[in-house]
Amino acid sequence: MPRHPAASEACYDFCSIGRAFFRRLKPFILLFLLTQFLVRLALSLVSAKDLSFHPADWLAPFFTGIWFDIVTLLPILVVFLLFPLLLPVSWAGKRFDRAVGLSGFAIFLFLMVVQGVSEYFFWDEFTTRFNFIAVDYLVYTQEVIQNIMESYPVVPLLAGIGLLAVGGTYLLRRQVKAGFAPHPPFMKRLAVFATITGMAAAGVLVTPDSITRPMPSAIARELGGNGLYGLVSAFFSNEIDFANFYRTIPEKQAAERTRDLLAEDHEPFESTDLNDITRDIRAEGPMLRKNVILVGMESMSAEFMGTFGNPKRLTPNLDRLASEGLLFTEMRATGTRTVRGLEAIALSVPPTPGQSILRRPGNDNLFTIGSVFQDSGYDTRFLYGGYGYFDNMNAFFSGNGFGIVDRATMAAGDVHFANAWGVSDEDLYDEVIRQADASAKAGKNFFSFVMNTSNHRPFTYPAGAIDIPSPGGRDGAVKYSDYAIGELVKKASAKPWFRDTVFVFVADHTASVAGKVELDMNKYHIPCIIWSQGFVEPRRINRLASQVDIAPSLLALLQASYRSRFFGDDLIEADEPERPVYISNYQKVAMILHGRTTILEPKKQIVQMKGEEVQPESAVDHNAVEDTVAVYQYASHWRDISRRIPSVLDNGTLALGRFGVHRLPNPKRRAPPSRTTPTIPVR
Repeated sequence: MPRHPAASEACYDFCSIGRAFFRRLKPFILLFLLTQFLVRLALSLVSAKDLSFHPADWLAPFFTGIWFDIVTLLPILVVFLLFPLLLPVSWAGKRFDRAVGLSGFAIFLFLMVVQGVSEYFFWDEFTTRFNFIAVDYLVYTQEVIQNIMESYPVVPLLAGIGLLAVGGTYLLRRQVKAGFAPHPPFMKRLAVFATITGMAAAGVLVTPDSITRPMPSAIARELGGNGLYGLVSAFFSNEIDFANFYRTIPEKQAAERTRDLLAEDHEPFESTDLNDITRDIRAEGPMLRKNVILVGMESMSAEFMGTFGNPKRLTPNLDRLASEGLLFTEMRATGTRTVRGLEAIALSVPPTPGQSILRRPGNDNLFTIGSVFQDSGYDTRFLYGGYGYFDNMNAFFSGNGFGIVDRATMAAGDVHFANAWGVSDEDLYDEVIRQADASAKAGKNFFSFVMNTSNHRPFTYPAGAIDIPSPGGRDGAVKYSDYAIGELVKKASAKPWFRDTVFVFVADHTASVAGKVELDMNKYHIPCIIWSQGFVEPRRINRLASQVDIAPSLLALLQASYRSRFFGDDLIEADEPERPVYISNYQKVAMILHGRTTILEPKKQIVQMKGEEVQPESAVDHNAVEDTVAVYQYASHWRDISRRIPSVLDNGTLALGRFGVHRLPNPKRRAPPSRTTPTIPVR
């Protein structure tokens, strides 16, 4: 006879209720796990060319994936269990219960298939599971839904999935109904519900994202995750506190090392304050007061251009401008999204983890490339082909002194073609010219920061513009983008302000960074061209660089004298030593220096790569590790160190060298001092 009959009976009741709940939820559980397995299998197959033959690339994602699937499933089950928990005992197993159960299964089947199809298309675009980009897409539903409607056969897809859900539910109706049974009392159900809720919470809390880290490739690590888990995780981690999630060093040491990296003999710091990187940039002679039209080119990878070896002749205009102007052959994007590129070009700051500064609070009144032009009386404008509230672009640029011109401000008669993401590049550039005409008529110089949109899904553009019918896929969009740039230059050449105007063409990011190695700098290769007829002579600069170097290089070309808070470097100088290059991918940031890529990851992890090889502890360059930590830690205080200051030099010299001063003779960059510091361990 049992020594504790009451305890035994309670245990029996608990297990019995648990089995009853499991029978009710079994079809939902199996459906979820099967769907996630098939999604992972499908994504593995479409990425086969980027996976190695290493067994871990193919098998490990399925082993870690089942863990993420279960951890994701448990909170879903908690939601499902609310219905049987609250259902009156007298209704259990009756008509209403069965109707809700069958309807719920049909809806769940529909949503699971939609999730799988959505993950496939998201993977095709970004080669990642759902992340904070997907969160953004949920926020900006109007543009995204319109883009999806234009890019994919949404109505037939949803109709087909709906039929599949109804048909599947009908075929499985007996299995679904088999779980409906009379309920035990409420308090007993509540005990089981509380236990499962606790398991769900524990699963989320004890699951580190790092369990996929040992896998040999970035794609395998993505496959080993779960899209829904990633979506929810990203929702709560868009704003990342650097000190909490990344390796740090003492603040004083971080400031000293950062200033050492930025130091130049001919660009003295204004202050000995370690929290201030303001330097005096003094040009030789007066500023050349040129107008500037800077065009950010959507997703224009360097590999699309003939200049970089593409045989398809997609970019004849850019290739011509590259041969006639100043071409930076080794330019790298700092990130994978438009707002990251705009951030680097405008602010000349490294890509701090999480969202771009454009998306964060407190991003107004900062020191930007526009600040320098504004202090010299230029008209400064941000012109965007889409609606500028998307990604907070309008708020950022207007908060930093730019006038705003976007799709919402364009006259209806000036828009001849548009899709979900914006007006055609031709329409945008016509507006650029109209705004330039207005400034010239008022007797003012202008700086126009332009962002186009045509090289983006759904890859549609005006009929007859090029020989690839719309929608022309990526090749068609690239060729049309190039065609529109040619039209911009041709139309501008007829204007009186043309010969006093410098054009800058630079991509915001590449079309894809997918590959076997995470944060592979070759996947961030973008074109950057500075062109001005009769002013800029043909030249190639082959130094490795990133978008943070564009602002100081452009201002150097114009012989600018100004106070600077930029992190970037003047690439125009000859015989310059190698300088830091910054790239990032979502929550991971890296600095490239001396052939090594040092990567900072959440959970305070650090990896150092040389080529495609992870460096063992014995081969790590610890100075590079310390410098990388220092720069990103220092840059995480961007609200303070990049705060707007007057760009007029303290001695009364106006910004942009209006009265002119002289550079020190034979300027040489100061080499960083030799440093011996306690090493930071890397994994």
